[in-house]
Amino acid sequence: MKSKLLIISGIFFLAALLSCEQKMGEKEYFDMAQQYMEQQNWDKAAEYFEKTYGEFPDGLFSSKSLFMIGYINANHLKNFDKARKFYQEFVDKYPDHDLANDAKYELEHMGKSADELPFLKDSNGTEGETTSQTVSEK
Repeated sequence: MKSKLLIISGIFFLAALLSCEQKMGEKEYFDMAQQYMEQQNWDKAAEYFEKTYGEFPDGLFSSKSLFMIGYINANHLKNFDKARKFYQEFVDKYPDHDLANDAKYELEHMGKSADELPFLKDSNGTEGETTSQTVSEK
């Protein structure tokens, strides 16, 4: 009887242990996001950058994660509304960050075709030779 109780207790302990999903740390989430980017799995990359930022909003990788959520949504997933939301949050939270001007530029020019971009216009305000590539494909 004792051994049966011990076995049942062990099974319950093991089941409880296996059912508890271990929470990953900030670096693990960020590293997973980067691995998915290298594989060009944009949905998963965005998901893990969101997990990084969501779980650790003031962490070491929060600024880069927040920017990358905007970047992936704008440039790969073409989800401009979501990209705008995260880019704006980035600019509001990190106005002096090295990437703040990039986020502002993306906000201003998101979804425009390449020939609509200011750096492709010559000094007379006319368009130079361009392609139909959009800013989100750069």
